[in-house]
Parts: sequence; structure tokens; C-alpha cells
Amino acid sequence: MNKLVLGTAQFGMDYGINNKRGKIPRAEVFEILESALKSGIDTIDTASSYGDSEEVIGEFIRSNRSTFKIISKLPGCRHPEVGDIFESSLKKLGVPKIYGYLIHSFPSYKNDEKVWGELEDLQSAGKVKKIGFSLYSPDELEYLMGKKLKIDIVQVPFSVFDQRFERYLPGLKKMGVEIHARSIFLQGLVFKKPDNLDGYFKKIRDKIECLNRLTGELGIPIVSLCTGFVMANGCIDKAVVGVDSLQNFIEIEKSTKDFIGEKTVEALSGLRMEDEDIVLPFNWKLSKVKN
Repeated sequence: MNKLVLGTAQFGMDYGINNKRGKIPRAEVFEILESALKSGIDTIDTASSYGDSEEVIGEFIRSNRSTFKIISKLPGCRHPEVGDIFESSLKKLGVPKIYGYLIHSFPSYKNDEKVWGELEDLQSAGKVKKIGFSLYSPDELEYLMGKKLKIDIVQVPFSVFDQRFERYLPGLKKMGVEIHARSIFLQGLVFKKPDNLDGYFKKIRDKIECLNRLTGELGIPIVSLCTGFVMANGCIDKAVVGVDSLQNFIEIEKSTKDFIGEKTVEALSGLRMEDEDIVLPFNWKLSKVKN
């Protein structure tokens, strides 16, 4: 079974530090989706906040009469709005139900915790199989664990640089939670040339230099080291990957077939950092990044 989930933010908007093309043309999106199906990827990740991503996916599903397990996400809202927002997503996607629906804004949930009850109602009605949260910080997860909610899926950032959630994963697995890792390439930062990382990103320059040394010593591409590191974690069920072209998708999908050993995983574990100004892309000062 292919453990990749196809992320679709780039299908509906400009996204990613290395994405120089912007939004992917619709014809190429369809090629990517067709290639994903052929390679055994059965799940795609989208959100109502990803521009017209849901509409593009819906058009593909209608024209190809084929579908995926779809996970979408609820933007920040009050609980009376949940039903209408969800139904709007279903309409755009052209499907009667979806596999997963995640709360995308933890602060919004904290401001109105009745939002969770609305998701439970959608699940009880058979419109969504699994419900959960897309999280950014372990503090958010600890808060939710204190609430003792019946969470089916969590999506968390996890990469060679961002391992903040690692110690929580065995407990989540024991609880039967489906765990999805995202930002496994840190929105493309792992592929930046070290010499181009100064100013704001100087703090991660040494780590990226180490990653480049490893790829040279082992003869394994950076993309394979990053996917392999995530795949090697037995608690992680799926890895969400965004792509900015068909060729990029082919490279990432191919990388999952490269094996990395325990010693390599251990070496990559040493690249971890806790600085949320670096590991959380929404904190980045992008004007200070060179291409």
C-alpha cells in the first residue's frame, strides 16, 4: 500500500518556498491525479482554504469517474456555520461524502468548542468517515488529549528538522488514531542551497549543510532521505506531500522506493530543531529568502 497522501494546496493557489511556477495548470493537475491513481495513492488532502483546489478535484472526479479517499479541512468559523461550509465542500468536490474532515484552525476551535460536536454530527449522519485535527504545536495536542475527544485522525508536521511531535506518536497510535505527517520537506526548505540561506534562515544553514553532506556520502537524494525518514517511523500511517509539477510528483513517488537504514535514520534524527520560527512556515519572513 502506498503511504503517500497527495497534498493539493498547489492545485488551487501559489504555495511553497521553492515553487517558482505558482498555481499548477489544470491540465497538469489532471495528469498528476491520474499518475497518483496509477501509483496506488488512494488518498488526497485538500481544504476549503486552498483556493479552488476542491473545485479542480471535483472536476477531475466527474470527468474521470474515479475517486480517492478525500480529506478536507474546516476553516476557522463558529459552530452554526460548519454544516454549510461542509456542504459547500461536498458540492465543489462532487461527492456525497468524504473520508476525513479536519479542523484546520485550532484557535478557532478553542474559541468555540461546539464546532467539534458539529463534526460528530456529520460523522453520525454518514457524511464523513473520520474526523480530527490539523495541528501545528504539541501544546495543541496536549490540550486536546485533556479533553478526551474521540479523534480519528491527526495531521501533524514531521520532518528531519521538525520532530516535535515524535514522543506523542506511540500514545496516539495506541489510542487508534490515524497519524498523517505533513511538511515532510518543510515546504521545500530542505532543497534550498545552503549558500542562499542567510539572514533569517541562517539558523538552519548548518543543518541543511549536514543534510547535503549526508546525501553526498550515501549517494541518496535529499528527497529520498526526507521521505525515507518519515516512512521509517512505524507510528506514521500516511505522509502528505505537495507537488508543484508532474515531474516533481514522479520524483517524490519514486523516492519512496529508496531504502534508508537504521544508522541513516539515526543520523537524520540528529538534525532536529525546536525553533518554531523555522519549523513553522507561517512564521517565516519570506522576504529574507534568496532563490
